[in-house]
Amino acid sequence: MRCYIVTGAARGLGLGLARAITERGGQLIALGRGESHELDALGADMPGYRFVAIDLAQADLVSELAEEVFGSLASLDWDGVYLINNAGVVDPIAPAGRYEDAALLHCLSVNLSAALQLSNAFLRHFQHRRGDRRVLNISSGAGRNPYPSWSAYCASKAGLDMYSRCVGLEQAALADGIRIASLAPGVVDTGMQADIRRAHPDDFPMLAQFQRYKAEGELSDPDQCGREILDLLHSEHIGFGAILNIRDFR
Repeated sequence: MRCYIVTGAARGLGLGLARAITERGGQLIALGRGESHELDALGADMPGYRFVAIDLAQADLVSELAEEVFGSLASLDWDGVYLINNAGVVDPIAPAGRYEDAALLHCLSVNLSAALQLSNAFLRHFQHRRGDRRVLNISSGAGRNPYPSWSAYCASKAGLDMYSRCVGLEQAALADGIRIASLAPGVVDTGMQADIRRAHPDDFPMLAQFQRYKAEGELSDPDQCGREILDLLHSEHIGFGAILNIRDFR
């Protein structure tokens, strides 16, 4: 049996990943602020499904949760166990100097700090366990290319990429190394894209471009993208610190 721990699984790309996991018979542990009707329906037909309510912006709670979840899972035998750090927020969308510190810290906490905390606990609990063990960080092209008014988001995703590269170097040197990679999923038709399209044009000079993506059908379907990511997760492309873009595999 394979076990998947997925953050932000209640909607968007995370829900697409949950559906892909359901189709292939894995066990899902979903982490997030709130469940959705769609995720609840999936879980009802999935043996071992568990939803854990957690505000990923609360560092102390994330640490406690990680120890509890990974500690219990590490006591069992798995063919494979996989952490997918998918949860993310794009706000604040505004030029630096024009957003509140609270919004900045929330973005960094959800997109970067929580992913690092969960990965750290995963490595600690599964380092010497048998079976396939992998961490996949859902990054963004914005972590590799600058966008105006996305300074917080871009910085958080760039940090996620560099973390994956550093940990990859560490794990590659070990006989029982855990694979880790960072993946840009492209522009996916999710609530985050809707948030972007609602930005004020004075705050986001690229607004028209993102509105055009939706109008011209250029956004990827989250369910199809979830299947593609799951295929990639189990491939040899998930190496030690690989920085990937889903478009390279289509």
